[in-house]
Amino acid sequence: MGFIRLQWRKPTENSEGAPEMQSKAYPNRVPLPTQLDGVQAWLVPDTGNPYLLVELDKPARTLNSSPWGGGLGYHKYLLNRQVDLTYNCNDPIAEMEAFLQAQRLEPRETACLMTAAQVAEAAVESAAYGEARVTGIVTVGLSNKARAGLALPSPQLYPGTINTIVLVRGIMTDAAMVNAVMTATEAKAAALQALDERVEGKLHATGTTSDAVLVAALGSGPLHRYAGTVTEVGYLIGRTVYESTMTAGRRYQAYRKAKQG
Repeated sequence: MGFIRLQWRKPTENSEGAPEMQSKAYPNRVPLPTQLDGVQAWLVPDTGNPYLLVELDKPARTLNSSPWGGGLGYHKYLLNRQVDLTYNCNDPIAEMEAFLQAQRLEPRETACLMTAAQVAEAAVESAAYGEARVTGIVTVGLSNKARAGLALPSPQLYPGTINTIVLVRGIMTDAAMVNAVMTATEAKAAALQALDERVEGKLHATGTTSDAVLVAALGSGPLHRYAGTVTEVGYLIGRTVYESTMTAGRRYQAYRKAKQG
């Protein structure tokens, strides 16, 4: 089987084929199709901090660049939480744990990202090639663009501005998961170049000062020993992350243009 792009439209209240499962606490959450078995995803808008939630049938092997469920681990819930641009907390780890508990999510089972971008404008892309199948979920905000090697490090923890969640059908070695982060980052940088986003109007941005990546290997399906751009799964990671970053990036550009008048 060759490459198949599994497209979706932004769901409405009457979307057909939406998952029947609904949150008792938040009945208005909007389903996000992921095209992957054992995975359900939603936008949860009716809270003080809207967020994207990916719920897995069973814990998946994860690699997370953010501090909430960071590093390698196993998690059943993946969350991308929107916060205000002025968010500044002395203990963001404890604050996130309190937020998760308020949402009836077990902190030890949840890997989290944080962003000041509008999570309602997230883009989702799914694709398959051979036995490999990947879904990319990206939120984009570009108020603090950067180019690797030019930005000075900050002593503070800021909410991520381009957040990327990569869901991979199958089993991944640790090396493959690191490969996946590399491939997703390359795809993000390529999308920013295609969007012509520049730092101070000069060189193309490669990201923002506070991006984050979360990779989850779902555990059933083919074994992926590598995930670089030459592999089938790496190709799908690059393709889905590139396309979702382009879509979410265009939405942010339209928002920025309207705001500027």
